[in-house]
Amino acid sequence: MSPTTFELSPELEKYGQQLREWSTREVRSRARAADTTKQTPEDWEAILDTCPVPLGRPDKEGDERPTFEEGYWLAQLVYYENLCYGDLWALPLLSAGIGHLVVDEMGTAAQREKWYDSAMRGESVGAFALTEPHFGSDTSQVATTAVRDGDEWVLNGSKIYCTQGAVADWITVFATTDKSLGAAGIACFIVEAGTPGFSVPKPNESKLGIRNWPTSELLFENCRVPLENRLGWNSKGPDDDTGMVSGQRGALAALSNNRPNMSAMAVGVAQASIDIATELLEARREKMSPRRWDAVSNDLRRMNVALDRARRINFNAGVDIDTGAPSRRTPAMAKAYAPQTCDRIIRRCMQLLGPEGASKDLLLEKWYRDVKIADIFEGSSQVQRIIIAREVVGRLAG
Repeated sequence: MSPTTFELSPELEKYGQQLREWSTREVRSRARAADTTKQTPEDWEAILDTCPVPLGRPDKEGDERPTFEEGYWLAQLVYYENLCYGDLWALPLLSAGIGHLVVDEMGTAAQREKWYDSAMRGESVGAFALTEPHFGSDTSQVATTAVRDGDEWVLNGSKIYCTQGAVADWITVFATTDKSLGAAGIACFIVEAGTPGFSVPKPNESKLGIRNWPTSELLFENCRVPLENRLGWNSKGPDDDTGMVSGQRGALAALSNNRPNMSAMAVGVAQASIDIATELLEARREKMSPRRWDAVSNDLRRMNVALDRARRINFNAGVDIDTGAPSRRTPAMAKAYAPQTCDRIIRRCMQLLGPEGASKDLLLEKWYRDVKIADIFEGSSQVQRIIIAREVVGRLAG
């Protein structure tokens, strides 16, 4: 990729195009049913089998996605956008979650080998449990507790909106070991599926959008995990070879790397909305006055320009992550700009189409509901602006 033009290599361009064509044909046709029933199609394996390019499926051995010269994280952006161009319902089936990113940030060598490496190979799925009923963006408010009892930790508390929490093999659970320390007292623990004291009261919570995604409520009642299931620890205590990273910092670092992916997801559905609206409006062009058509086509042009800007901001963040640039600013810029921009784009497409735009005959109203979560997941746009300000002018900003 050229660092100035962001032109993709022919190989990645072709991969993205093939993925988009398949998603438009096979994923989009099941979108309304997934939204209405709040369930993933029962024949999802057969649907995914029809894809002409590797999807990186955790359920299928040998389906590894190819590597590209651009790097892992930038290729992820192409993947997310083109898969979601069809619809969002299939995305959880193709993701190892983000729990493994926390393990990579905070874990010991043994922990990374056990959980991070297995997730990267597609052998396990790890979920991320941070949000609780009484807080959203303020991660310092974690109330779930972890108390040491000999060679075990005892967890008590609850989590909500844990994506894939009901189906994950293991979950990174953030809990406080000392409430008096505030954010500094937060640590992260691995809770494996089936652990006594761990239950899932709601496998899929009722919500505005992404209705088939299994976002779960989790409950921990005297849930005991081994000492070494605390990230950064071994069976004897803190691991001397691992720099101790606070649970809050580990959570934020993991979220930072994945934020451009959430932005690319939003770009995918917004581009689909523009393309559908453009096709329908062009078919009505003869019924519009020249002045009216000029106004409509200008709106469509401006939306495409805004979306291309979002795409470039995403790519800039992907390059920074791939090259190891020590900055949370560019991922925050991607997350601050794209989701809210895509929200406005989809809404404007609906307005241009009139009553049809809000009807269930089209998917725009579904995507309008879906894309709102992209602004909230993994840090809202308001939080991203605080991060950007702190990176630019200092920690006290915001």
